[in-house]
This record gives sequence, structure tokens and C-alpha cells, in this order.
Amino acid sequence: MAKILSEKKKMVGVTLIETILYLGIAVLVLGAIFSYGWNIIGTSVKASVVRETLASAEIFRERLMREIKNAQSVDRGNSAFGSAPGKLALQVDGGSVTIEDLGGEIVLKRGTNDPVSINFENVRINNLIFTEQISAEDETEYVGFSFDAAASYAGSEKRSEYQFSVPFRSGAALRNH
Repeated sequence: MAKILSEKKKMVGVTLIETILYLGIAVLVLGAIFSYGWNIIGTSVKASVVRETLASAEIFRERLMREIKNAQSVDRGNSAFGSAPGKLALQVDGGSVTIEDLGGEIVLKRGTNDPVSINFENVRINNLIFTEQISAEDETEYVGFSFDAAASYAGSEKRSEYQFSVPFRSGAALRNH
């Protein structure tokens, strides 16, 4: 009878070693899942920063090209070519348009109106430089420009996913010449 009782007393359940082993495996699996998720979030943030910077730079480039194409002539006396900060003064129907880099703020001024900032909230335009070329054949005026567009988020200097900069170079010929 004692033999029967000892066989029935066999331990059923999980030992302390097995519990620690299962917890360790669970921690490793959850750590890998968390790390993977964190990398996906970081990559998504970086892609958003790149998209916003490129889109803002393209909008700025298109704005400059539209102003140049609609001008009748370039006011060379009031323009600064070949150096940063750049300044471009254009003569248009009914007055003038001036685009100027005021050290981190790009402004557009029409005639005697107050200057209007054409900056973006999270993208900074740096090193705006204008160049001018005149065709020898038909004296067509061409204004070139270059600038750097850089993401400018609060605290971005500490986190690499918020840092992005891209150089742009373009230009346009004056159509109303």
C-alpha cells in the first residue's frame, strides 16, 4: 500500500527552473518584437522628414521660377548675384518684385507692400544664391539659383531621424523680355 501511495504522490506541475526558462524566452521574443517595431517607427519618421523637405524645396523652387518667368527684366543694381545671402530684384507689370534672403528668412516684396515671409514651418532654406546669364544670340535673360533645403524641427539636432538636407539648383528665363 505504501508503494501505491508513493507513486500517486508524483509531482505534477512546473518547476522553478522551467518557469525562469519560459520567462527568459518570452522576454527575448518581446524584446525582438519591440526592437523591430521601434526601427519601423524610426524609418517611417525619417521618410516623412525627407518627403516634407523635398516637397517644401520643390514648392520654393516653383515659386522662384514663376516669379522669374513673369518678370520683364532684372534690376541688376538692386540684385546680389553670385553670393549668399542672395537678393533678386525683378521688374514686372505695375512695379517690382524683390526676393531676398535675410539670414534664415526668405521674404518676397511686391512694390511698396510689406515683405512677406515665404519660409516653411519645418524646412529652412539656406545659402540662397542667384546667378544671371544673358544669351548672346537673342539677349534672353536667364536667372539661375541654388539653395539648400534642410529639415528644421525643434530638437532635431539630437535625433538623426529628423536631420535631412538637400541642395537644389535651377533657374528660368524671363518670358516677357
